[in-house]
Amino acid sequence: MRRFKLGDRVERMGALVPTWMKIGMITKVIPNKDGFDWATQYEVDFGQRTETFYQTELSLINGADGRD
Repeated sequence: MRRFKLGDRVERMGALVPTWMKIGMITKVIPNKDGFDWATQYEVDFGQRTETFYQTELSLINGADGRD
């Protein structure tokens, strides 16, 4: 099962992440061509830039739906 969905607010994890690229919104879900959910990629819009990450590089920001 995919961890994030379109519109989810996420935080990029890592010690060397620039402040302006820390929190963004999922704008595209890119399923793995072999069907591995853990290898799904997500396009994240940070306002100034859009980048693609694996789900292990992102963390969901708690929202109204109560997911972690």
